[in-house]
Parts: sequence; structure tokens; C-alpha cells
Amino acid sequence: MRERILDKAQELFFRYGVKSVTMDDIARELGISKKTIYQHFEDKNAIVYAGVEHHFACDRTIAEQMQNEAPDPIAEMVMTSEMMRQTMAGMNPTAIFDIKKYYPQAWDLFSKYKKEFILEMVKKNLLKGIEMGLYRSTVNVDILSRLRLEQVEMGLDPYLFPLGQFNPLDTQLELLDHFLRGIVTIEGLNLYEKYITKQLSTPISTMAFFSQKNTY
Repeated sequence: MRERILDKAQELFFRYGVKSVTMDDIARELGISKKTIYQHFEDKNAIVYAGVEHHFACDRTIAEQMQNEAPDPIAEMVMTSEMMRQTMAGMNPTAIFDIKKYYPQAWDLFSKYKKEFILEMVKKNLLKGIEMGLYRSTVNVDILSRLRLEQVEMGLDPYLFPLGQFNPLDTQLELLDHFLRGIVTIEGLNLYEKYITKQLSTPISTMAFFSQKNTY
């Protein structure tokens, strides 16, 4: 029952935003009483926290799998963009903003995840890319890895990119594209162009996308 409540709550949060969804909404969608929900979660804040925690646990598993299976660091970045596309496609753009503004404990999880896990993943990606000659040898890994993290959070800021004017997914993909083009070598750029061409023309799953490691 706890998992059912959490799954339904996350579905509603993604569809309508976090702030607008009430405990009554969750109970009604599940066909249960609010009392049943309170037997498993102290309040809505606890549901949001558990949902964010679960999301990052899944995200971490996928990110580690992509880093292990990607044939090169550029492929990993493109796979990341595809995962981002699939995740954000049906998401209400206010959901993340709601968490940041109204649920500080849950947002702290994001900050911790960003600083302790994503930062190291980006650093590994940059170092491997330099080693393989796909990223410029002059790239400052410490600076650029932090820049990439801030780009992600900046792209979610509705004050910088108003929701009525900018699509959050388009913003994130544009920032990632800009970041990659700024660090690749000529060889890396050619590989990147081939990958994104294939990505646009072949609508398949993220993992299947680079299943054949010697494509290029």
C-alpha cells in the first residue's frame, strides 16, 4: 500500500505540479481514505520527500548503468539527454519549482545528490573524454563540472526562463548542447553530430540507442 500511495502521488505531482495536489486528491485517485494514507505517511511533506528519494535512487542506478555501457563519454552525454527527454516529456514544469519553493527538505536531497553524485559523474565523463581525445586537453575539469551542474539548476529556474515563454526540456537540451560544443575536439564534434543525427531519426529507448558500441 505504501508503494501504491507513493506511485500515485508521484504520478499526480508530475501531471499537475506538487503544490496543487492534495491528500484528498491522492486518496480519491486510489479509492482509499486519507486515514489509510496517514498510516503510511505523516503528511504530504513526507510523501514528497520519499518520492524525491526514490526518484534519485532510480536515477542513480540508470546513470551508473549508462556510464558503464556507453561506448564513449559523448555517447553518455547524449544518452543523458535522451533520458532527460523521456523523464520531462510528460512532466508539469511547475513540479520541480514547487519542490524547491515549498519543500526544502526534499530540495536538500536534490542539492546533496547534485554535489555528491552528479558532480563526480560529470568529472569522470570529462576526464575520460580528455583521455580519449574527444574533449579538449585544456578543459579545466573542476570548473567545467561545476558549470554543468549549475546549468541544470539554472535551466529549472522559472525567473530566468519563465514557463510561459520557455519549455524546460528545450532549455535543458539547449544548455547541454552548448556545453558539449564548447569542450569537444574536432573528432569529438564529428562523433557528437553523428550521435544526435541518429537520435533524431531513430526513436528507440535510451539503453538500446548505443547497444552497438562500434557504430562509429
